Formats: sequence, C-alpha cells, structure tokens
Amino acid sequence: MMDSEEYRGVMARLVSGVSVISARDGRHDQAMTATSVVSVALEPPTVLFAVHADARLAETIEDGALWAVSILGPEGRADADWLASPGRPTIGQLERVAHRRGEVSGAAILDSASAWIEARTAWTKVAGTHLVVVGEVLAGGVRPGVSGAVLHAFGRLEEFPGT
Repeated sequence: MMDSEEYRGVMARLVSGVSVISARDGRHDQAMTATSVVSVALEPPTVLFAVHADARLAETIEDGALWAVSILGPEGRADADWLASPGRPTIGQLERVAHRRGEVSGAAILDSASAWIEARTAWTKVAGTHLVVVGEVLAGGVRPGVSGAVLHAFGRLEEFPGT
C-alpha cells in the first residue's frame, strides 16, 4: 500500500480549483478552504466536498444543514490562505474576509467569489480521516465580469487570471 507522504506527492500534481465552504453554527460562522469540491449531478443539482473529520466545519454540516460554496476568483488567494490557516480563531474567523449572507442558506458567500452555490446536506459518509458531504444545490449565481480562479497545484495556491 502507498504511504501517505508518497500519496500526497502524487496528488499534489492534480490541479484543482479552490473554494471556500461556509456554514452558520448558531451565531458563529465556520469556514474552510477546499480543493475537493465536485459537481456530482445536474438532475437534481448535487455537489460533493470532503472535510477533515476533526475540522470545526464537520460538526456544522450534519444531515439537513445549510451551507455555501464560494468558488474563488483570482483575487481570492488571501482569503483562501487565511481560511486554510491552522489555529485561526473559532469565533470571528470571517471578520477579516469580505462577504455577504446567502439568501437561502444564511452562510457566508465571499466577495472574492466568481461564483457560488448554496446547498443542504443530503448525506455524509466517513472516508478515512475525512467526511464526504453530499449536498442538494438550492441556489447559486455567477458574479458578472469576473473570470479566472485560484488554483491549487504542487502544494501551492496560484492565481489563474482567466480570459
């Protein structure tokens, strides 16, 4: 079996888009940077992401929970770095990140997003150290005039300017 460090080296070569997943935990926001957001189906619109089982967000996204995915535009790199930082505060972690509330989920949608979706957890499943979360997409949108993205490759976040 491949060891975890060798596997990390292999998977670092898989270039992926960077998003931020957010949810409300009572009065507090929980958010994390994600590189594992996947469109699962168009009918019905369904999305999937993975979160470390020990992450604060994992406690917030149980079945039926509402959450949002902010698909980051090129100016979202600093937001992604901050929300991937270990040890950031549990309370107030989005105070330094410009955002608005999703109309359906009430979750934070980052101003640096080029697009976003709002979803409800349909089911979760433990997969090793992570929790796989599948959600029913309830709403979404695209920020006009923004192209490009933040990409994760070779262990780094990079801005991709788009067209």
